[in-house]
Amino acid sequence: MGTKLANDLQVEAWMAFHAIRVTVIPPLARHLSEHCGLSEAEYQVFIGLRSTPDMELKPSQLAEELGWEMGRLSHQISRMETKGLLIRKQCPVDARSCFIGMTKKGKALIDKALPLQLKEVKRLFGDALTNQQMKNLIEISEAVVEHVTRAKTRETTTK
Repeated sequence: MGTKLANDLQVEAWMAFHAIRVTVIPPLARHLSEHCGLSEAEYQVFIGLRSTPDMELKPSQLAEELGWEMGRLSHQISRMETKGLLIRKQCPVDARSCFIGMTKKGKALIDKALPLQLKEVKRLFGDALTNQQMKNLIEISEAVVEHVTRAKTRETTTK
């Protein structure tokens, strides 16, 4: 049984989503670089680490949090370590594992960058939408994420 193609409304909605991505993400990334000295990837790693109370994660947990492949994350961590932004800490329970954490320099950089970036998010994104539109967008995003997650789970269990 063949898969049906997306209908016109689905294609239009997809193109609208894509237009938001290509319109909003590049200026946000430029802002990060110009005003904060951070790449978008560095910012994502910092935000992933800030999502935990200790601001530390095992690399596999951070990769999952960011939706990245381990190879990409490993290279990014190495670059950020070289800049003095991240540190690897030995796992006290498993000597084969480590935790990734922020250095004082890294924490200071993200603490400076976060409010600046949130102002830019508000200017480029939040100010364009009503509260109801934002709630609708959250609901739409959650529905798509849940659908894709279920599809991944089905693919994994049928292999």
